[in-house]
Amino acid sequence: MNPYQTNVFINAQAHPPPAYGPTQQALLNRDAFADVEAEVTHLPGYQPTPLIALNGLAAASGVEGLWCKHEGYRFEVGSFKPTGPVYAMLSVLKGETKKATGVEIVTTQDLINRKYESVAREVVVSAATSGNHGRALAWGARMFGCRCVIYMNDGVSAGREEAIAAYGAEVVRVPGSYDRAVQRSYADAEMFGYFAISDEKSAEYPHISREIMQGYAMVADEIVRQLSDGQPPTHVFVPGGGGRLAAATCGHLWERYESNHPRIVVVEPTASACLYQSAIVNSAATVSGDGQSVMDGLVVESASPQAWDILKAGAFAFLTIPDEAAVDAMRQAATGVGGDPPIAIGETGIAAWAGFLATTRDENLRQQLGLDCNSRIVIIATEGATDPEVYRNLVGTTPEAVLAGTEPQPE
Repeated sequence: MNPYQTNVFINAQAHPPPAYGPTQQALLNRDAFADVEAEVTHLPGYQPTPLIALNGLAAASGVEGLWCKHEGYRFEVGSFKPTGPVYAMLSVLKGETKKATGVEIVTTQDLINRKYESVAREVVVSAATSGNHGRALAWGARMFGCRCVIYMNDGVSAGREEAIAAYGAEVVRVPGSYDRAVQRSYADAEMFGYFAISDEKSAEYPHISREIMQGYAMVADEIVRQLSDGQPPTHVFVPGGGGRLAAATCGHLWERYESNHPRIVVVEPTASACLYQSAIVNSAATVSGDGQSVMDGLVVESASPQAWDILKAGAFAFLTIPDEAAVDAMRQAATGVGGDPPIAIGETGIAAWAGFLATTRDENLRQQLGLDCNSRIVIIATEGATDPEVYRNLVGTTPEAVLAGTEPQPE
């Protein structure tokens, strides 16, 4: 098979790996993660998402081991997003409850039990989304009893809007790009007193963006615990977007494994690659908002400055891939290779798998990333088939037909 048209930037700052220093620890650290773990693991329905061994694909690809961390089983939302935005929104709800009641300690269980329902229903959380972020917020808002307003640009599918509205959120459609929806969400938050659960800092809750990123570290922590032999992977492929999941993955594994941490490969669509561009200019960058990709959730104009503070010294490589690779990877996951279980992964969630597929098709790229017969690789699939109609159009079958009644279990 011919190689895909890719771009790769090998980050000289991350090779050899530097120490996990004060800049990174100020954003992500074990003490902060302890609170994340305490909160997220006690939300109703929590269980670790599966780490699925892909022995057939590993053998076919000439690597020692390959695993897919499948976030399609995260709560009932079907993506990794509840670990971050829902954790962050708790700061707002607890803060507003304390101000309104004078109570010193407000617990998450208090909010779930609607102990302060009269306060919570006056709080409005908001965000722009192309699907999963908004769905997670809407799920959390329903659980805690607050209001939720979600902004979506007009290119997002109707199925994703319906999934968000099903949780009781109000959906506002905004013409133009995703970043137009972001701008509208910030403007309305200021005008109406909404609490934006996003990258934007607010005077009252300036740590929301950092808390989202801290929450995402839950994914990496589960990977550490699920690798039963205790050995770190050599490589982790993770989707890009604005960079917060990639940074959380990079930072947590960097701090956990120190100089032996895996090579983090950040994967983005070629049409919208703000992190790849950030690596080129060595600064958090903004790209054109005109980019379009089947990996719609990764079409983001601007890199998160906080995420970039971790990725600039910790990520090994930044890789861009065409949509063709994403669709091929979705189909490969759906059929399985060499006896691997069939897996349904959505069009945004497939990016890391597609990055691995692109690497194995290109010998030069394999060498640049250091993939060989001793490599142990984790690919993070950030969502299931969260829009079944889009999935069917791309893969040619339904998620239900792919799964055929088999559900992977955590190792």
